Amino acid sequence: MANYFEKKEAHRRELEKYYNEKPNLRLKYAAIASIAIAIILLLINAFGLVGTSTTVLLLRGCAGLFAIIFVVLVTILVYRVNAAYLNDKQSSR
Repeated sequence: MANYFEKKEAHRRELEKYYNEKPNLRLKYAAIASIAIAIILLLINAFGLVGTSTTVLLLRGCAGLFAIIFVVLVTILVYRVNAAYLNDKQSSR
């Protein structure tokens, strides 16, 4: 079982260099900003800082939109990292 965890940790360290490339860091920061905006909008909605029902619906819609943007950005980031990792692994053979 310890061998599994050692391999998993080694694989994570290998992928870390791909996540730290400049374009991927930009994607990661954009994804973090997107989910932060969604959380802020939901907190504003939850604490009732807005009064009208149309504003509440608008905030919920925008929060959902930013959540969808977050998922898309993270998907692109994971695809780019894994594609680069597999290409490097394939070319080294």
